[in-house]
Amino acid sequence: MDAGEMMKTIRYKGVTHGWSSKSQVWAAVGMWAWLGHRLSGLGLGFYIFLHTILMGSALLAGEQAFNARLGLLMGSPIFKVLDAMLLSAVYYHGLNGLRVVLFDLGIGVAQRSQKVLFWAFMAVAAILWIWSVCLTFV
Repeated sequence: MDAGEMMKTIRYKGVTHGWSSKSQVWAAVGMWAWLGHRLSGLGLGFYIFLHTILMGSALLAGEQAFNARLGLLMGSPIFKVLDAMLLSAVYYHGLNGLRVVLFDLGIGVAQRSQKVLFWAFMAVAAILWIWSVCLTFV
């Protein structure tokens, strides 16, 4: 075994695992689904925290301050873009979470089934997102 082959082989608990290239790792749909799920979860958690702080502080300042802050946010084009991003994170995280639950229940356990379920749910998420954005902003 040459040095290149040794770099492509991992020995873990007596079992040899190998891969053909780094591109195979980065092409794995499951890895990207996992990473997207974690990032969207962190983003949604951050949004909930920020939303609670902003709305809570506006409510404590009184009705006029609350209405002024809400009017400022609702009229901003940046808010509309952020709202669309929030919708995409909610749809992605929710539908990918449903796929994970189905996997945990034993539905679509095969790797090929997981890829099909992932892309089917992402197609549904895209359709829902486009529909929601059209209803909200058009």
